[in-house]
Amino acid sequence: MKERFGIVNIVKEIQETDIPKLAHYADKEANPLYPVPKLMDASELEKFYYMLMSLTSEKGDCVL
Repeated sequence: MKERFGIVNIVKEIQETDIPKLAHYADKEANPLYPVPKLMDASELEKFYYMLMSLTSEKGDCVL
């Protein structure tokens, strides 16, 4: 389905200097407003932004 809709594995526009602010905003918006299996704080959310910036393998999967 990702291929069908052109969903990519990385977001090249994310700047490393923006990650702390993005994680902070995501933390404030999502916690506790959205029902999720696990609540995460801003430091945990930062990891996801770094994953989105990561280089991809030949298959297009994130490489950490």
